[in-house]
Amino acid sequence: MRVCMQLIFQNHKDYTDREMYKQEVRLIIEAEGMGYDIAWPVEHHFFDYSMCPDNMQLLSYIAARTERMELATGAIIVPWNNPMRVVEKMVLLDHLSDGRAVLGLGRGLSRREYRGFGADMAEARDRFNEAAAIIIQGLETGIVEANTKYYQQSRIEVRPRPFKSFKGRRYMVCMSPESFSVAAALGLGAMMFTQTSWEKAAPLLDAYRAEYRQHNNGEDAPPLSIVDFVSCHPDRNKAEEIARRHIVGYYWDLMEHYEMTGSHFADTGKAYQHYAKAAKVLNAVGHEAAIEEFLASNLWGTPEMLAAKLRRRRELIGDFEVNGVFTYRSIPYEQVEQCMRLFAKEVAAEVKSWQPQARPQPVAVSPSVADVAAK
Repeated sequence: MRVCMQLIFQNHKDYTDREMYKQEVRLIIEAEGMGYDIAWPVEHHFFDYSMCPDNMQLLSYIAARTERMELATGAIIVPWNNPMRVVEKMVLLDHLSDGRAVLGLGRGLSRREYRGFGADMAEARDRFNEAAAIIIQGLETGIVEANTKYYQQSRIEVRPRPFKSFKGRRYMVCMSPESFSVAAALGLGAMMFTQTSWEKAAPLLDAYRAEYRQHNNGEDAPPLSIVDFVSCHPDRNKAEEIARRHIVGYYWDLMEHYEMTGSHFADTGKAYQHYAKAAKVLNAVGHEAAIEEFLASNLWGTPEMLAAKLRRRRELIGDFEVNGVFTYRSIPYEQVEQCMRLFAKEVAAEVKSWQPQARPQPVAVSPSVADVAAK
């Protein structure tokens, strides 16, 4: 199993944007020497919450400064991008990096970012489904063409041409049952953020794996890529102190940026109904319980504690790849680097030693989930 790092480029005015970017890029480049396998920069726009407006451009620079590490878009927000341009830029990145590019796609969740693009959130799901299929086909064939509700593209060949398949190195951000079903139908691996207990998540993940096999000639899905916020420290109390200040701080940033308790999700038709229901639940149970579950599910503690937590997660959900967020909420960069190095040395070494394990296959896929996958 591989160990990755997710880059969110968050800046709460503790640094200038220039200072923040210089430090973040330095850590990505140095992460290769620490043993990290994949870098996953996000796409976000306009706000302190996260600022990486073009992860493909960023990764082109990282490609020239690294030799081994894979370069993944975590993710390209499909409704904000032209599908043909995504194909062109990903193929070019693959050439520049000697085949190290990894495709990650998402549909976005922030109403204020959608407003910045003048885009309608109610169209997001259908736009994603149409464009993702165009992108996947274009990366495999080098030909882009479309005649769908939202995308019209006359047949055109991209140059340079793809020189190898993206199969096995293409993913989708999945945080709802609908997204997992779409990913399975499109032959995409699943990348998800830790937000709840893995006991709750396990049935959904097993259903995704079953659907993936159903839609992909019996092939197994790639290992899940699971994004965790990490506070790794030799002192348990210090690790918890950092977590309660910075991981909890990020939780509040998440609530604000995505307006997670807002009623607007209900106004988007079918596009974000999962989040409309989640907003009602969160308003009912309150933030205190949600914060404790968020903290418990993410990774804070000593290396021994984190290794034990990851072993237990593997027992519950099967194989996955660790995708750690180490720099968030303006944690001092010296402290971030210490955390990254300790995690790589003491925790990642065990994770990388894990061999793929067989997991029992569910007897059947829920009809409701299968119906979503077919749409």
